[in-house]
Amino acid sequence: MAIPSTPFLSESDRLESSIDLNDVELTTNKRWNRNSHLWKSLWIMIQVIVALLACWGFISLCIEVFQPDRTQSCLAFLHQARPPNPYYPETLQPGLNTCDCGKTIREALSRKCVYDSLAAAWLPPYCRDVELTREFEVSGPGPEGEWLYYADEAGTIPMTISEVAELGETGGTFWALRDWHVAHCLFYWQKYTRMRDTGIIMEQRFDHIAHVRHCQHMALKPKPNPTFLVEVNVVMNSTLMN
Repeated sequence: MAIPSTPFLSESDRLESSIDLNDVELTTNKRWNRNSHLWKSLWIMIQVIVALLACWGFISLCIEVFQPDRTQSCLAFLHQARPPNPYYPETLQPGLNTCDCGKTIREALSRKCVYDSLAAAWLPPYCRDVELTREFEVSGPGPEGEWLYYADEAGTIPMTISEVAELGETGGTFWALRDWHVAHCLFYWQKYTRMRDTGIIMEQRFDHIAHVRHCQHMALKPKPNPTFLVEVNVVMNSTLMN
């Protein structure tokens, strides 16, 4: 069989095909260069943003370290922006949203704390409902409405309120009638309701559902013996739940 002398592609076709391939390669290179340039620009932009954020953080840290007064002013402004609400201690001024009197009676007195018989705790002024505590202190079974306190479970060693107050420094306890405990629960219900008018802060020690359920149990499960005594602990720091 004779081999044809005419090739499949003529010279002009080959030349045209070569030009087309060159165009495709050139277009591909242009697209690659364009995409590469975009990615480089994006990467540079990200680095710039990260650097700016780092600088801002460093400047803020320096301001906080070297100008604490300005930081406190900013915090005070934020607190002023939200009206103080005793039901939300976080809206109150720093230092006025906790009921902590320290660890000793001397420290408590330096913080203007006094012993509160309704709370069985040392409390600062902004945590005490003075009027309510006075009412509580004359709601007991004593001749003048006073409550009776004892150093022992048998109720044979009476204690004064001053002696009870001294127990706060040692974390000691006293014994009182079960009715004292029920009255404490009812008066604390009043304290919580009166907060919107008095602005007094509720201690974290009693501001939780466990205390409410405890009071519920005391009220719904009475003891047949009216002289039944319960143990009560005295604290200096009422921000701790117990």
